[in-house]
Amino acid sequence: MPESLESMLPVILIVAGIVIILMVILSMWKKVPQDKAAVVTGLKKRIITGGGGLVIPVFERIDYISLGNIQLDVVTDESMSSQGVPIAVIGTAVIKVKNEQNSIFNAIEQFTGKNETMIEQSIRSTATNVLEGKLREIVSTMTVEEIYRDRETFSSKVQEVVGTELTEMGLEVKVFTIKDINDSNGYINAL
Repeated sequence: MPESLESMLPVILIVAGIVIILMVILSMWKKVPQDKAAVVTGLKKRIITGGGGLVIPVFERIDYISLGNIQLDVVTDESMSSQGVPIAVIGTAVIKVKNEQNSIFNAIEQFTGKNETMIEQSIRSTATNVLEGKLREIVSTMTVEEIYRDRETFSSKVQEVVGTELTEMGLEVKVFTIKDINDSNGYINAL
């Protein structure tokens, strides 16, 4: 019996070695769902979306960023129109990280955080500030009548101007709509 065990020992060691190698490889395999992107840095900078890939611990780092839609409420109070009338504009925007390699790299560089939630909060904060600033900028070039009567043109101007700014950060504006336009002086009610 001991002789047969001795003859089986190399086979057992080979099988155990193969099992250990497979376990190590499987522990390095990272799966990424369709609505997320994984940016791997270290040995080779690459992106994994909607699939899987090997990430070597110690030598490589993996960060996740959501590719899903992010809805933002945009509110500007007391924005001055071209006539000097202070108006409040309430809008909604839907933005997302553009699913292109360069856009994902730009977004992960621009919006850093310890985890995916912090990165999304950073995206929300920055995009809201940019949207509010550009919204005020466009309001200042239009009359109250133009803004109130032609909301579609106003929305498309905002989307166009903001789109170029956010594209540089790896984001895209899917939709921008105006919910409400009002003023505290009663100018719009008088129209």
